[in-house]
Amino acid sequence: MKQKFSFSRLGLCVCIVLLCVSGAYAQNSATCHHQQKKAKYVFLFIGDGMGFQHVALTEAYLAYKQGKIGSEPLQFTQFPVLGMATTYSKSNIITCSSASATALASGIKTNNNTVGVDADSIAVYQISYKLRDLGYKIGIMTSVTIDHATPAGFFGHNISRKNYFELAMELPKSNFHFFGGGGFQGAFNKDIADAEGKIYKNLNDYGYTVACGVDEYEAKKAASKKMLLLQKGDKKNSILPYAIGRKDNDLTLAQVVTSAIDYLYTPEGKGFFIMAEGGKIDWSAHSNDPAGVIMETIDMDNAIKVAYEFYKQHPDETLIVVTADHETGGLALGRKSGYRYYLNVVDEAMQKFSDMDINAENYMSKEVLDTVSTKARIGWTTASHTGTYVPVFAVGAGSGNFAGRIDNTDIPKRIMEAMGAVAPYTDHYYKRKAIFEKEAPICSNDIVFLGNSLTEGGNWAGYFTATENALKKKGGAIRNRGIVGDTFGGIDARLDQILPGSPASIFLLTGANDVSHNLTADSIANGIMEVVRRIKRESPKTKVYLQSLLPINESFGRYRLLAGKTAMFSEINAKLEKMARQEKVTFINIYPLFLANGAKDVNLPPAEQVLNPKLTADGLHLTADGYKIWAEAIRKYVK
Repeated sequence: MKQKFSFSRLGLCVCIVLLCVSGAYAQNSATCHHQQKKAKYVFLFIGDGMGFQHVALTEAYLAYKQGKIGSEPLQFTQFPVLGMATTYSKSNIITCSSASATALASGIKTNNNTVGVDADSIAVYQISYKLRDLGYKIGIMTSVTIDHATPAGFFGHNISRKNYFELAMELPKSNFHFFGGGGFQGAFNKDIADAEGKIYKNLNDYGYTVACGVDEYEAKKAASKKMLLLQKGDKKNSILPYAIGRKDNDLTLAQVVTSAIDYLYTPEGKGFFIMAEGGKIDWSAHSNDPAGVIMETIDMDNAIKVAYEFYKQHPDETLIVVTADHETGGLALGRKSGYRYYLNVVDEAMQKFSDMDINAENYMSKEVLDTVSTKARIGWTTASHTGTYVPVFAVGAGSGNFAGRIDNTDIPKRIMEAMGAVAPYTDHYYKRKAIFEKEAPICSNDIVFLGNSLTEGGNWAGYFTATENALKKKGGAIRNRGIVGDTFGGIDARLDQILPGSPASIFLLTGANDVSHNLTADSIANGIMEVVRRIKRESPKTKVYLQSLLPINESFGRYRLLAGKTAMFSEINAKLEKMARQEKVTFINIYPLFLANGAKDVNLPPAEQVLNPKLTADGLHLTADGYKIWAEAIRKYVK
């Protein structure tokens, strides 16, 4: 039964955790790190456009409201770990939000104005997907539209951040458990008939429940499997209202985060990852609006307070990280000469704006922003982004990972480290899979080479040019579907890119990486044969050629995870050959061709059957001469 968290229950170990992540962390990390548990619940807050100066201005304003000169801390600036992050993109020293969001989500730099793809426009594998695949629940939320740059960086993949409709249509395909905040900018795409209707039908088709407002969320949550929380009624596709001018019944980021925790948290569950963006800090700074910057920063801090209350109940298992994607506006606390800036001017502007009929759509048009900043002696250097460092604040399990100078690409990697989470497949795996997705679909005239690095390293179309040319005349080709590091499980996970096309034949070779993962010979052989059985079941017209594993040579000392496992390769091959006969599948035993002394070495003890050192540079992978031997051995089957 699901248990709601209660803000009144305090954890018992707060003091211990704070000691481990305090300023003394750097000196005592060796001791404290081993005492800490792994983060089970992770909050990543991104203040869009929020630089150090935006934080300083907000804290100075809070002090001013208490009648003093100084700085009154926000909740997140009291976190014991402080760092700073560089933000440049692959293409520019000054990043845009989508490139930075991609870096924060995936650990990969990309070009400005692209989202969820690398510099070659290939889809990246974000932390949100990695954690979803590991069984964590995922929540993505923002105070602007959910298909905007920063949230889209955690679920979307597109060469243009402005393709809002396409990003909105991709969102439910993520199968993330909770989305919330503003609705869809893509709903207003005038070039697509009934864009809004298509977006919401797509959400329904993927099993999402849409709740407009907290009351509706409460009424619908029990019967839902995946949730999207938006504003009420006709406001559902708008951004959340600005903090200035907000009405009592308007949805707030703090309410969205509260609902997300309520929806995602179960004591017995694996855990969750929540990304929450304070998006209008950036929008206010673009307009050089000090009042907006202050109120939107406070607004995000209110959402962080919700997460902090949860942290106090689960101090050993919760990590909160607060950062920004970039700085916006080149904000300076002071203008021209003198040692003052006047926050009473900003406060008076806030009072005036609060008395106006302000909403999310007309807020900027109601302000006389330059007059406010000039009178307040608050400076701006630009209406765009800058290339300065941004702050990183952290508290909780693994928070020491975020101290000091880091790059924005380090943040998702260090979150994974703090969680003790290892992605089921490599980034290269997902990049190759994304490349395959962009290629023409597999068809019935294709010959597919399927496997790991040994397969990926082969120029199969070049080895069989006559066959390749004949296939082209029929609309087919020889397709290399090898991926470095792949396993039988990884191959099975991507067969849906291959089997619907019912290729003419598949040449399968895998198993070496499974050996390095400490699986038994039986489990590896059975796993490979399950792949074979699935191919036969789902694509019965496809001819399957199961190739033996190649030998290895441990004398090179390159692959410590294969140390002492030479004999397993022969053992697995024997099992595969027997199973292939039972399944009536062609087994091609190329193993003897690669032994140091050829086929006569099969009479040696299995532990002494090693890969010919003349055919490898590392004891595992083949030289060009090795591939020639392989190609000749299977030539009669490639037709």
